[in-house]
This record gives sequence, C-alpha cells and structure tokens, in this order.
Amino acid sequence: MASHNDQRAFNTIFDYYWDELYHLAIVKTSCPDLAQDLAHEVFINLWKYRKTIKVKATFSAYLATMLKYGFFRHLAKQDKESVKGDFLAEPYHEEHGFSIMEFNELYDKISQIKSSLPPRCKAIFEMNSFQQMSVEEIATNFKISSSTVRNQLARAREVFKEQLTEDVSLITLLAIFFH
Repeated sequence: MASHNDQRAFNTIFDYYWDELYHLAIVKTSCPDLAQDLAHEVFINLWKYRKTIKVKATFSAYLATMLKYGFFRHLAKQDKESVKGDFLAEPYHEEHGFSIMEFNELYDKISQIKSSLPPRCKAIFEMNSFQQMSVEEIATNFKISSSTVRNQLARAREVFKEQLTEDVSLITLLAIFFH
C-alpha cells in the first residue's frame, strides 16, 4: 500500500478491519459516536502516515494500539479543556492527529518489552490487552485457573513498569493499555 499509494489496498484493509476496530472502540468508550470517530481517526492516520509506519507484530495489534493511543489523546484533550478552557486547547494538528514518531516510539517500546516476557505470560498479556479477552476467557482457553491468569497479568504489568520507569510520558500512555 505505501509504495504504490494503492487506494484499493487501503479500501481492502478498511473493509477487513473496520468491524474489529469499531467493536474494540465501543468496548473502550461505551459511546458509539466516539468509537466511530476514533476508528475513523485510526484509518485516516494509517493513510496519512502509510509511508513511515512500521508494523512489527500483527497488523490487527498495531491498529488496536493506534486506537488506544487515540483514545488516550482524546482523554487528555478532554482533561485539558475542562481544566484550562477551549482557548488553550492544542493546535489543530496536535488535536486531530498524533505524532507518528511518538506513536512509533511507544509501539517499538511495547513490542520490545512484550518480546521479553515469557511465552505464556506474553500470550496472556496479548489476549487481555489486544484481544480484550477477560481473565475467565483466558483461563478457559489455557485450561488454567483465573488466579494464574491474574498472576501472569500482574507479572507482565510489573515488567512494563520496571522497563518504562525512565520515561514518564510512556508510563502515562501505558496506563491506557492496562485499563
């Protein structure tokens, strides 16, 4: 898609991932209008930054991460507006898009930390964080107890916290990934 500016390829990606992304946005926001806006924003940014995006995991996980980052930006914008008023809101390009370099840095760091997790811990983390599976669903899938799943998720959180302590902005963004 990036090398050929292929609108058809983009449309295929949009058609294939729209429902999944919109459903994830509904789960996160509980607001159909906001969910639709966030999902659209992901695809707008996907097209806008198609030449610089580097996907290191599954494309679905990458889109989910973009969505979560967009949701975080929305929450930050809401907080900023409620505290300081509309006249101090971020410039248009900051409000309606995100720095692709910031996103790639976060995505790279998350991928790096994820790959350092033990295999089962990594799988449980991905199922919970990216596939939105509940603790009980994961326990059933692996045929293990719910407490074991919770322990693995706590272990993953601890690894993320330890490895992100030097970068406060990434820790704040990471809070979205852990609900």
